[in-house]
Amino acid sequence: MRVVGIVAEYNPFHNGHQYHLEEAMRLTGADACIVAMSGNFVQRGEPACTDKFTRAEWAMQGGADLVLEIPSCFAVASAERFAEGAVRTLAATGIVTDLAFGVETDDLPALYRIVDLLSREPANFRVVLTHHLKQGKSYPRAQYDALADFGVPSSDLMLLEQPNNILAIEYLKCIRRFAPHIRPCPILRQGNRYHDLELNGVLSSATAIRKAVKEGDDRVYEATPLFVSGAIRFDPQFPLSLEDMGPMILMRLRTLSVLELAELPDVSEGFEQVLWRAVRQATTVEELLELIKSKRYTLARCKRILIAALLGITKNLTEGMRKEDSNFYLRILTRKKNGHALLSAIASVGSGQVLLRNADLEQCSPIARRSIAIDALATDLVAYALGKEVHRDAKSAIMM
Repeated sequence: MRVVGIVAEYNPFHNGHQYHLEEAMRLTGADACIVAMSGNFVQRGEPACTDKFTRAEWAMQGGADLVLEIPSCFAVASAERFAEGAVRTLAATGIVTDLAFGVETDDLPALYRIVDLLSREPANFRVVLTHHLKQGKSYPRAQYDALADFGVPSSDLMLLEQPNNILAIEYLKCIRRFAPHIRPCPILRQGNRYHDLELNGVLSSATAIRKAVKEGDDRVYEATPLFVSGAIRFDPQFPLSLEDMGPMILMRLRTLSVLELAELPDVSEGFEQVLWRAVRQATTVEELLELIKSKRYTLARCKRILIAALLGITKNLTEGMRKEDSNFYLRILTRKKNGHALLSAIASVGSGQVLLRNADLEQCSPIARRSIAIDALATDLVAYALGKEVHRDAKSAIMM
Protein backbone atom coordinates (compact mmCIF):
# COMPACT_ATOMS: atom_id res chain seq x y z
CA MET A 1 0.00 0.00 0.00
CA ARG A 2 1.26 3.45 -0.90
CA VAL A 3 0.32 6.24 1.51
CA VAL A 4 1.13 9.90 0.96
CA GLY A 5 1.60 12.18 3.95
CA ILE A 6 0.83 15.89 3.96
CA VAL A 7 1.76 18.50 6.57
CA ALA A 8 -0.83 21.25 6.91
CA GLU A 9 -2.51 23.89 9.03
CA TYR A 10 -5.62 24.48 6.88
CA ASN A 11 -6.03 27.94 8.33
CA PRO A 12 -8.48 27.83 6.60
CA PHE A 13 -8.68 25.05 4.01
CA HIS A 14 -8.85 26.70 0.56
CA ASN A 15 -8.78 25.85 -3.13
CA GLY A 16 -4.99 25.75 -3.18
CA HIS A 17 -5.08 23.07 -0.49
CA GLN A 18 -7.64 21.14 -2.53
CA TYR A 19 -5.31 21.28 -5.53
CA HIS A 20 -2.37 20.18 -3.38
CA LEU A 21 -4.26 17.17 -2.02
CA GLU A 22 -5.36 16.06 -5.48
CA GLU A 23 -1.87 16.54 -6.94
CA ALA A 24 -0.31 14.62 -4.06
CA MET A 25 -2.51 11.62 -4.79
CA ARG A 26 -1.94 11.88 -8.54
CA LEU A 27 1.83 12.34 -8.51
CA THR A 28 2.50 9.60 -5.97
CA GLY A 29 -0.16 7.16 -7.12
CA ALA A 30 -1.08 6.75 -3.45
CA ASP A 31 -3.90 4.55 -2.22
CA ALA A 32 -4.57 6.82 0.77
CA CYS A 33 -3.63 10.18 2.25
CA ILE A 34 -2.71 10.93 5.88
CA VAL A 35 -2.55 14.58 6.97
CA ALA A 36 -0.47 15.72 9.95
CA MET A 37 -2.20 18.96 10.96
CA SER A 38 -1.51 21.64 13.56
CA GLY A 39 -4.00 21.58 16.38
CA ASN A 40 -5.63 24.65 17.85
CA PHE A 41 -2.55 26.87 17.53
CA VAL A 42 -0.40 27.33 14.44
CA GLN A 43 3.23 27.83 13.58
CA ARG A 44 3.14 31.63 13.40
CA GLY A 45 2.15 31.76 17.08
CA GLU A 46 -1.58 32.40 16.84
CA PRO A 47 -4.77 30.44 17.42
CA ALA A 48 -5.97 28.76 14.24
CA CYS A 49 -8.92 30.42 12.50
CA THR A 50 -11.24 27.86 14.12
CA ASP A 51 -10.97 24.69 16.19
CA LYS A 52 -8.95 21.68 15.07
CA PHE A 53 -11.92 19.33 14.70
CA THR A 54 -13.66 21.62 12.22
CA ARG A 55 -10.44 21.99 10.21
CA ALA A 56 -9.84 18.23 10.28
CA GLU A 57 -13.32 17.69 8.84
CA TRP A 58 -12.45 20.13 6.05
CA ALA A 59 -9.36 18.05 5.30
CA MET A 60 -11.43 14.88 5.12
CA GLN A 61 -14.00 16.48 2.83
CA GLY A 62 -11.09 17.67 0.68
CA GLY A 63 -9.81 14.13 0.20
CA ALA A 64 -7.76 13.08 3.25
CA ASP A 65 -8.39 9.61 4.67
CA LEU A 66 -6.93 10.18 8.13
CA VAL A 67 -6.01 13.38 10.01
CA LEU A 68 -3.48 13.32 12.86
CA GLU A 69 -2.64 16.16 15.22
CA ILE A 70 0.90 17.52 15.37
CA PRO A 71 1.73 17.90 19.10
CA SER A 72 1.40 21.52 20.21
CA CYS A 73 5.04 21.75 21.30
CA PHE A 74 5.99 21.23 17.63
CA ALA A 75 3.06 23.00 15.98
CA VAL A 76 3.92 26.30 17.71
CA ALA A 77 7.62 26.33 16.90
CA SER A 78 10.31 27.43 14.50
CA ALA A 79 10.34 25.94 10.99
CA GLU A 80 12.95 23.39 12.06
CA ARG A 81 11.00 22.04 15.04
CA PHE A 82 7.66 22.29 13.23
CA ALA A 83 8.98 20.16 10.37
CA GLU A 84 10.55 17.67 12.76
CA GLY A 85 7.34 17.19 14.71
CA ALA A 86 5.28 16.77 11.55
CA VAL A 87 7.65 14.38 9.77
CA ARG A 88 8.22 12.24 12.86
CA THR A 89 4.46 12.07 13.50
CA LEU A 90 3.90 10.79 9.96
CA ALA A 91 6.88 8.42 10.24
CA ALA A 92 5.47 7.04 13.51
CA THR A 93 2.53 5.60 11.56
CA GLY A 94 4.94 3.17 9.90
CA ILE A 95 2.89 3.26 6.70
CA VAL A 96 3.58 6.66 5.11
CA THR A 97 5.64 6.11 1.95
CA ASP A 98 5.68 9.62 0.46
CA LEU A 99 5.63 13.20 1.74
CA ALA A 100 4.04 15.80 -0.54
CA PHE A 101 4.78 19.45 0.24
CA GLY A 102 4.24 22.77 -1.49
CA VAL A 103 7.22 24.68 -2.89
CA GLU A 104 7.97 27.79 -4.88
CA THR A 105 10.49 25.68 -6.84
CA ASP A 106 10.38 21.94 -7.51
CA ASP A 107 14.13 21.80 -8.20
CA LEU A 108 14.98 19.06 -5.70
CA PRO A 109 18.75 19.04 -6.46
CA ALA A 110 18.93 22.77 -5.61
CA LEU A 111 17.00 22.23 -2.38
CA TYR A 112 19.25 19.31 -1.48
CA ARG A 113 22.39 21.41 -1.98
CA ILE A 114 21.27 23.61 0.89
CA VAL A 115 20.13 20.59 2.89
CA ASP A 116 23.57 19.01 2.50
CA LEU A 117 25.36 22.06 3.84
CA LEU A 118 22.96 22.62 6.73
CA SER A 119 23.02 18.94 7.67
CA ARG A 120 26.82 18.72 7.66
CA GLU A 121 27.22 22.17 9.24
CA PRO A 122 31.03 22.37 9.09
CA ALA A 123 32.68 23.98 12.10
CA ASN A 124 33.57 27.15 10.21
CA PHE A 125 29.97 27.54 9.07
CA ARG A 126 28.80 27.50 12.71
CA VAL A 127 31.39 30.20 13.50
CA VAL A 128 30.08 32.40 10.70
CA LEU A 129 26.46 31.78 11.72
CA THR A 130 27.25 32.70 15.33
CA HIS A 131 28.95 35.89 14.13
CA HIS A 132 25.76 37.00 12.36
CA LEU A 133 23.56 36.05 15.32
CA LYS A 134 25.70 38.21 17.61
CA GLN A 135 24.90 41.16 15.37
CA GLY A 136 21.29 40.88 16.55
CA LYS A 137 19.88 39.23 13.43
CA SER A 138 17.01 36.77 13.49
CA TYR A 139 18.02 33.14 12.98
CA PRO A 140 16.63 32.92 9.39
CA ARG A 141 18.44 36.15 8.41
CA ALA A 142 21.68 35.03 10.08
CA GLN A 143 21.48 31.64 8.38
CA TYR A 144 20.90 33.29 5.00
CA ASP A 145 23.88 35.62 5.44
CA ALA A 146 26.10 32.80 6.70
CA LEU A 147 25.26 30.71 3.63
CA ALA A 148 26.10 33.72 1.43
CA ASP A 149 29.45 34.11 3.20
CA PHE A 150 30.03 30.41 2.69
CA GLY A 151 29.82 30.86 -1.06
CA VAL A 152 26.36 29.47 -1.77
CA PRO A 153 25.30 30.76 -5.23
CA SER A 154 22.75 33.55 -5.28
CA SER A 155 20.42 31.37 -7.36
CA ASP A 156 20.29 28.87 -4.48
CA LEU A 157 20.04 31.58 -1.83
CA MET A 158 16.92 32.89 -3.56
CA LEU A 159 15.20 29.66 -2.51
CA LEU A 160 15.46 30.78 1.11
CA GLU A 161 13.44 33.90 0.38
CA GLN A 162 10.26 31.85 -0.06
CA PRO A 163 8.41 30.43 2.98
CA ASN A 164 7.34 27.16 1.36
CA ASN A 165 10.90 26.48 0.22
CA ILE A 166 12.18 27.10 3.75
CA LEU A 167 9.80 24.49 5.12
CA ALA A 168 10.62 22.15 2.23
CA ILE A 169 14.31 22.27 3.16
CA GLU A 170 13.42 21.41 6.76
CA TYR A 171 11.21 18.52 5.61
CA LEU A 172 14.06 17.14 3.51
CA LYS A 173 16.46 17.42 6.46
CA CYS A 174 14.04 15.52 8.67
CA ILE A 175 13.32 12.85 6.08
CA ARG A 176 17.04 12.21 5.72
CA ARG A 177 17.56 12.01 9.48
CA PHE A 178 14.40 10.34 10.78
CA ALA A 179 12.59 8.70 7.87
CA PRO A 180 14.89 7.91 4.91
CA HIS A 181 12.32 5.46 3.54
CA ILE A 182 9.87 8.31 2.83
CA ARG A 183 10.06 9.74 -0.69
CA PRO A 184 9.74 13.53 -1.10
CA CYS A 185 7.18 14.85 -3.56
CA PRO A 186 7.46 18.63 -4.15
CA ILE A 187 4.38 20.32 -5.61
CA LEU A 188 4.61 23.80 -7.13
CA ARG A 189 2.48 26.35 -5.31
CA GLN A 190 -0.28 27.84 -7.47
CA GLY A 191 -1.90 31.28 -7.29
CA ASN A 192 -1.06 33.74 -4.49
CA ARG A 193 2.24 33.70 -2.69
CA TYR A 194 2.14 32.50 0.92
CA HIS A 195 2.14 35.95 2.55
CA ASP A 196 0.09 37.82 -0.09
CA LEU A 197 -2.52 40.00 1.59
CA GLU A 198 -4.85 40.54 -1.36
CA LEU A 199 -7.24 38.01 -2.86
CA ASN A 200 -6.31 36.49 -6.20
CA GLY A 201 -9.50 34.82 -7.39
CA VAL A 202 -9.99 31.11 -6.82
CA LEU A 203 -6.36 30.54 -5.76
CA SER A 204 -5.76 32.96 -2.90
CA SER A 205 -3.51 32.59 0.14
CA ALA A 206 -4.84 31.72 3.59
CA THR A 207 -3.44 35.06 4.79
CA ALA A 208 -5.48 36.95 2.18
CA ILE A 209 -8.58 34.90 2.97
CA ARG A 210 -8.43 35.64 6.72
CA LYS A 211 -7.90 39.35 5.99
CA ALA A 212 -10.84 39.41 3.55
CA VAL A 213 -13.14 37.74 6.08
CA LYS A 214 -12.32 40.38 8.69
CA GLU A 215 -13.02 43.11 6.13
CA GLY A 216 -16.31 41.54 5.00
CA ASP A 217 -15.11 41.06 1.42
CA ASP A 218 -17.56 38.65 -0.26
CA ARG A 219 -15.00 37.72 -2.90
CA VAL A 220 -13.49 35.41 -0.30
CA TYR A 221 -16.09 32.74 -1.01
CA GLU A 222 -14.72 31.91 -4.44
CA ALA A 223 -11.33 31.12 -2.87
CA THR A 224 -12.64 28.29 -0.69
CA PRO A 225 -14.62 25.09 -1.29
CA LEU A 226 -18.32 25.22 -0.49
CA PHE A 227 -17.91 23.19 2.72
CA VAL A 228 -15.56 25.91 4.06
CA SER A 229 -17.48 28.90 2.70
CA GLY A 230 -20.48 28.06 4.87
CA ALA A 231 -18.40 28.19 8.03
CA ILE A 232 -16.91 31.51 6.98
CA ARG A 233 -20.32 32.97 6.17
CA PHE A 234 -22.30 31.83 9.21
CA ASP A 235 -19.79 31.70 12.06
CA PRO A 236 -19.61 35.21 13.59
CA GLN A 237 -16.43 34.29 15.48
CA PHE A 238 -14.50 33.26 12.37
CA PRO A 239 -11.58 33.77 12.27
CA LEU A 240 -10.37 33.42 15.84
CA SER A 241 -7.43 35.78 16.45
CA LEU A 242 -4.58 36.28 18.89
CA GLU A 243 -6.35 39.36 20.24
CA ASP A 244 -9.34 37.20 21.21
CA MET A 245 -7.05 35.37 23.62
CA GLY A 246 -5.12 38.44 24.74
CA PRO A 247 -6.47 38.67 28.33
CA MET A 248 -5.69 34.97 28.92
CA ILE A 249 -2.15 35.43 27.60
CA LEU A 250 -1.44 38.52 29.73
CA MET A 251 -2.85 36.90 32.84
CA ARG A 252 -0.73 33.77 32.34
CA LEU A 253 2.46 35.73 31.67
CA ARG A 254 2.02 37.81 34.82
CA THR A 255 1.93 34.64 36.93
CA LEU A 256 5.37 33.50 35.68
CA SER A 257 8.65 34.38 37.37
CA VAL A 258 11.74 35.46 35.45
CA LEU A 259 13.17 31.95 35.87
CA GLU A 260 9.98 30.39 34.48
CA LEU A 261 10.01 32.79 31.52
CA ALA A 262 13.60 31.72 30.82
CA GLU A 263 12.37 28.13 30.43
CA LEU A 264 10.10 28.99 27.50
CA PRO A 265 11.29 27.75 24.08
CA ASP A 266 13.11 30.40 21.99
CA VAL A 267 13.87 32.55 25.06
CA SER A 268 17.59 33.25 25.54
CA GLU A 269 20.17 35.98 26.12
CA GLY A 270 18.21 37.71 28.86
CA PHE A 271 15.01 38.07 26.85
CA GLU A 272 13.12 36.77 29.89
CA GLN A 273 13.95 40.08 31.66
CA VAL A 274 12.62 42.07 28.73
CA LEU A 275 9.43 40.01 28.70
CA TRP A 276 8.94 40.20 32.49
CA ARG A 277 9.15 44.02 32.43
CA ALA A 278 7.06 44.47 29.29
CA VAL A 279 4.14 42.37 30.45
CA ARG A 280 3.78 44.64 33.46
CA GLN A 281 3.50 47.69 31.23
CA ALA A 282 1.24 46.35 28.50
CA THR A 283 -2.53 46.27 28.82
CA THR A 284 -3.15 44.44 25.54
CA VAL A 285 -1.29 41.71 23.68
CA GLU A 286 -0.74 44.15 20.80
CA GLU A 287 1.03 46.58 23.15
CA LEU A 288 3.11 43.74 24.55
CA LEU A 289 4.30 42.64 21.11
CA GLU A 290 5.26 46.20 20.22
CA LEU A 291 7.38 46.38 23.37
CA ILE A 292 9.26 43.12 22.88
CA LYS A 293 9.74 42.56 19.14
CA SER A 294 13.10 43.40 17.55
CA LYS A 295 15.38 42.37 14.69
CA ARG A 296 16.49 39.32 16.67
CA TYR A 297 13.12 38.57 18.21
CA THR A 298 10.82 38.77 15.22
CA LEU A 299 7.07 39.21 15.57
CA ALA A 300 6.44 35.53 14.78
CA ARG A 301 9.03 34.40 17.32
CA CYS A 302 7.52 36.64 19.99
CA LYS A 303 4.03 35.31 19.29
CA ARG A 304 5.26 31.73 19.62
CA ILE A 305 6.81 32.59 22.98
CA LEU A 306 3.49 34.03 24.18
CA ILE A 307 1.56 30.93 23.13
CA ALA A 308 4.17 28.66 24.72
CA ALA A 309 3.66 30.57 27.97
CA LEU A 310 -0.12 30.29 27.70
CA LEU A 311 0.00 26.53 27.14
CA GLY A 312 2.86 25.71 29.48
CA ILE A 313 5.25 24.52 26.77
CA THR A 314 8.81 24.49 28.14
CA LYS A 315 12.28 23.79 26.79
CA ASN A 316 12.38 20.66 28.93
CA LEU A 317 9.18 19.32 27.37
CA THR A 318 10.27 20.09 23.82
CA GLU A 319 13.70 18.56 24.27
CA GLY A 320 12.18 15.53 25.98
CA MET A 321 9.75 14.93 23.13
CA ARG A 322 12.57 15.10 20.59
CA LYS A 323 14.80 12.57 22.35
CA GLU A 324 12.92 9.34 21.61
CA ASP A 325 10.70 8.13 18.78
CA SER A 326 8.63 6.36 21.43
CA ASN A 327 7.44 9.76 22.71
CA PHE A 328 5.49 10.39 19.51
CA TYR A 329 1.79 9.63 19.73
CA LEU A 330 -0.92 9.61 17.09
CA ARG A 331 -3.94 11.67 18.05
CA ILE A 332 -6.72 10.88 15.57
CA LEU A 333 -8.76 13.99 14.74
CA THR A 334 -10.96 12.36 12.12
CA ARG A 335 -10.97 9.51 9.62
CA LYS A 336 -12.98 8.20 6.69
CA LYS A 337 -14.61 4.79 6.62
CA ASN A 338 -11.48 3.28 5.11
CA GLY A 339 -9.57 4.80 8.02
CA HIS A 340 -10.15 1.58 9.93
CA ALA A 341 -7.88 -0.30 7.52
CA LEU A 342 -5.23 2.40 7.92
CA LEU A 343 -5.42 2.21 11.71
CA SER A 344 -5.09 -1.59 11.57
CA ALA A 345 -1.95 -1.21 9.46
CA ILE A 346 -0.56 1.43 11.85
CA ALA A 347 -1.23 -0.83 14.82
CA SER A 348 0.78 -3.57 13.11
CA VAL A 349 3.87 -1.62 12.06
CA GLY A 350 3.72 1.87 13.60
CA SER A 351 5.91 3.09 16.44
CA GLY A 352 3.53 5.78 17.76
CA GLN A 353 0.81 5.07 20.32
CA VAL A 354 -2.60 5.58 18.70
CA LEU A 355 -4.94 7.56 20.98
CA LEU A 356 -8.53 6.47 20.60
CA ARG A 357 -9.64 6.14 24.24
CA ASN A 358 -8.48 7.26 27.68
CA ALA A 359 -6.95 3.84 28.38
CA ASP A 360 -4.47 4.45 25.55
CA LEU A 361 -2.84 7.20 27.61
CA GLU A 362 -1.46 4.59 29.98
CA GLN A 363 0.73 3.25 27.15
CA CYS A 364 2.36 6.63 26.58
CA SER A 365 5.62 7.78 28.14
CA PRO A 366 5.46 10.37 30.96
CA ILE A 367 6.82 13.08 28.64
CA ALA A 368 4.20 12.19 26.01
CA ARG A 369 1.43 12.43 28.61
CA ARG A 370 2.63 15.93 29.49
CA SER A 371 2.46 16.86 25.82
CA ILE A 372 -1.02 15.35 25.46
CA ALA A 373 -2.22 17.37 28.46
CA ILE A 374 -1.00 20.55 26.74
CA ASP A 375 -2.87 19.61 23.55
CA ALA A 376 -5.97 19.15 25.70
CA LEU A 377 -5.47 22.53 27.39
CA ALA A 378 -5.17 24.15 23.96
CA THR A 379 -8.53 22.62 23.02
CA ASP A 380 -10.08 23.85 26.27
CA LEU A 381 -8.82 27.42 25.83
CA VAL A 382 -9.98 27.67 22.23
CA ALA A 383 -13.37 26.22 23.17
CA TYR A 384 -13.65 28.88 25.88
CA ALA A 385 -12.69 31.65 23.42
CA LEU A 386 -15.26 30.38 20.90
CA GLY A 387 -17.96 29.87 23.52
CA LYS A 388 -18.19 26.16 22.74
CA GLU A 389 -18.46 23.08 24.91
CA VAL A 390 -15.11 21.57 25.87
CA HIS A 391 -14.35 18.68 23.52
CA ARG A 392 -13.64 15.13 24.65
CA ASP A 393 -9.84 15.39 24.34
CA ALA A 394 -9.76 18.34 26.76
CA LYS A 395 -11.94 16.41 29.20
CA SER A 396 -9.62 13.42 28.96
CA ALA A 397 -6.77 15.51 30.43
CA ILE A 398 -8.43 14.99 33.80
CA MET A 399 -7.69 11.29 33.45
CA MET A 400 -3.94 11.97 33.45
